[in-house]
Amino acid sequence: MSKLQAFLEYALIQKSTQDSRHLGDRSKYIGASDIAGCPRKAVMSRLHPVEQNAATLMRFARGHAAEGLVDSIFRAGGQNPKREVEVRHPKYPWLRCHIDFLFVGKNGRVHIMELKTTNGIPEAPYASWVNQIHVQMGLLEMSFPDAEIGGSILAVDLNAGQWHEFNNYKPNEILFEHLVEKGQVIKSALDATKADAVAPEPGLLCGYCDYCGTCPAHLDGACDVPEEVEILAQQYLETSQAKKECDNRLKKLKSDIYGFTGTRFKGASDALFIAAFEVGPSEAVDIKALRSRYPEVYEEVKSERAGYIRLDIKPRNAKAA
Repeated sequence: MSKLQAFLEYALIQKSTQDSRHLGDRSKYIGASDIAGCPRKAVMSRLHPVEQNAATLMRFARGHAAEGLVDSIFRAGGQNPKREVEVRHPKYPWLRCHIDFLFVGKNGRVHIMELKTTNGIPEAPYASWVNQIHVQMGLLEMSFPDAEIGGSILAVDLNAGQWHEFNNYKPNEILFEHLVEKGQVIKSALDATKADAVAPEPGLLCGYCDYCGTCPAHLDGACDVPEEVEILAQQYLETSQAKKECDNRLKKLKSDIYGFTGTRFKGASDALFIAAFEVGPSEAVDIKALRSRYPEVYEEVKSERAGYIRLDIKPRNAKAA
């Protein structure tokens, strides 16, 4: 690692500390994001904290950068939202949230906007996002019972330069009470310092969890696939099938066109240019034969190929391959 890289990683840690200073000591309270996500992770992250690597800290920094950008855009357009407003439960002060953007209208209407940075805008908001904003709206409603409260989630993809608002959320008393009860379960587990006192809730972010390797929901393939993951997997399966059908149709269309062009052709219509030509033969090395007949040469010229993640999805009633 170069001196510059070492310095940047050190500085990134300092920046992360500065960016999260407004949140206070997270070990002293349970936040909306804790309740919205997996309770086991919320407990484990406090009882067995893990030092975050540079990649994770960069993602955090990206989120803070997006907040600053969106804030400047709002202010350039004449809006002046309140930032990082802390709201506490009146009965359980250990339960609190920090609202990214709070808009207060002249008519007394109050609107919460939660900002999420993503790689690709999802078709629907993730369940944890929705739960988080319902915790925020519920806490805000308890503090301002006479206000008309609404909420939205702004998903931002900085790489693609895209954003999308999931809007029209209203406080839901039943859902809020359920989420508060979930917070109490987390609090009890923390007080007893027992991570196994809470059941995990598998979700889309399990792959990013530092504690996934020891999670009972993921051991020995015992995980029940969450509904939001099942929906995505079903869409993947349907898209894969559609791709196969498209590939087959392309092959048929190409064959039909070759029936006119043959193997050598150049021509044009008013809208298209068409060319067909032969590609000469090429050579390839038979790896199995090389390894079998000339193992010394094979060992000398071989190179490692990076591994990759393989995804297999098929219907439950599909025959084994």
